[in-house]
Amino acid sequence: MHPTKTVFRLHLVRHAEGTHNPAHDTTIPDPPLTERGIEQSKELCRDFPFKQDVGLVITSPLRRTLQTTLVGFGKTLDKKYYSANQGAGVSTGAQLLAAADVQAHSTRPCDTGSDISLLHAEFPDLPWDTLGLDPVFPAKQGPYAPDYEMLRQRGLRIQSDLEHLFQELQSTGRPDVVIVTHGGFMRFITGKTDPLGPAKWRTFLVTFDLDSGMTAEPLLSG
Repeated sequence: MHPTKTVFRLHLVRHAEGTHNPAHDTTIPDPPLTERGIEQSKELCRDFPFKQDVGLVITSPLRRTLQTTLVGFGKTLDKKYYSANQGAGVSTGAQLLAAADVQAHSTRPCDTGSDISLLHAEFPDLPWDTLGLDPVFPAKQGPYAPDYEMLRQRGLRIQSDLEHLFQELQSTGRPDVVIVTHGGFMRFITGKTDPLGPAKWRTFLVTFDLDSGMTAEPLLSG
């Protein structure tokens, strides 16, 4: 008799509208959110139904994903990620990681991140020394090169990391993981190609086989 596989819950989120999206202007370097994108992120914060279940939010370190994360999960993330006057965050809330592995897939200016020093200046309330960002970011070379094989390897690394992260979260009372990323990269995480709109999310039921291979089955979208 085979042991029952543990089923985990993963929520993939596409960033809200960036300044490059309305005119499809890929030449804008690391674009921030538009005003509409900010409103979309507020709607995500209001409508996402698993706020109390998320123990970890993993975000791409680009400006639009960081903004989507901080606004969209202001009722999920721990208070330590916000200044006191922002009125956001929750006590004993979810932890935050900034992972170069979930950054955008191409080397176009819109998909290439800002220098880490600029991110520190723009998001000064974040405890950058605890977010786990690879110091080689935003270089698009080596493990972050944009060719298909490196993108596939990034997806496999994320899957391997998720197996350990889910196991660590099981006993915390907040067992779910959110990944805030980019539409062009999502398929490398789950193998699913269905598109998501700006600031929309899709929930997957995730299992791992004996060789740590991950299977993700769609459950719900918002």
